Parts: sequence; structure tokens; C-alpha cells
Amino acid sequence: MVLIRRFKSEDIDEVEEIEREAFRKPYPRNLILGLWAMYPNLFYVAELNGRVVGYILGTLDWGNGHIVSLAVKKEFRRRGIGEKLLKTLEHYYFNVLKCNYIILEVRVSNIVARKFYYKMGYKDRKLIPNYYEDGEDAILMIKKREGAKGILVVSLW
Repeated sequence: MVLIRRFKSEDIDEVEEIEREAFRKPYPRNLILGLWAMYPNLFYVAELNGRVVGYILGTLDWGNGHIVSLAVKKEFRRRGIGEKLLKTLEHYYFNVLKCNYIILEVRVSNIVARKFYYKMGYKDRKLIPNYYEDGEDAILMIKKREGAKGILVVSLW
């Protein structure tokens, strides 16, 4: 059974390994640890048989939740682990912090991730040209808290 728990410093090697496996340009260790130091309640891992097999890392931007990174080890994908991680962080954003919105950026070419986020209730909000270092565009996706009033004003760069 998968356990979702808060990140601990001793998880960093496994998180870094998952990050390298999942992304073309993985976040460096010092950035991951720096975000955790600033937002310790917004970093969760999925543990299976004592092993970290996935993680989600978030921040707060202008009072909104921001998902920075979500990844699951290749051999454990399509088992609902990403969904459990995302729902855990969403719960914290919407029910504890009372955020009205959660935002994230995803590569235009990452169809698998985009379909996952659509399934989880996220909607495309804006195309961000040349967002990634290699020049690829990103799609800004949002999810609104049920019953939240107002609109999300977005003007990135």
C-alpha cells in the first residue's frame, strides 16, 4: 500500500533520482531543498515498501497554489500514485490554505501529463511561449476551488 507523507531530508537522493528519470532538465538538488525550506508543508512523497516512488512539490504564488513538480518512478506509473499525490497537495491548498486556485505549467509536447491534469479537473488557461530553456512553449493550467469567487488574473512575462 502506498503511503503519502511529507518529505524528509533523507528522501532527497530518491527524489533527485526520480526527477532525473522524469524530466529532460531536472531541478538541481539545491533548488529542491531550497523550495522545501521555504514551503515545508507543500512537499509530499509517495512511499511503497519503504522506498520513495514519487513526489509532488508546490509553492505559494500571490495566494495561489503552484505545483512546481510532480513525478512518479517509471515502473510505478499508472497505479494512481500521481493522483494520490496531487489530491493530497490540492487538499492542503484548498482546505488548509484556502487558496482559490492552483496553477501549474506543462510542456506543450507532454501529452501524457496534460491528459492526466485534464482528468484531474485542470483547464488550459494560457500559452506561455518559449517557457522552457530549450525554447518549448508551456501551457499554464488552472484548477479553481469549488465555490471560489472571483477570477484568476494571469500575466506571466
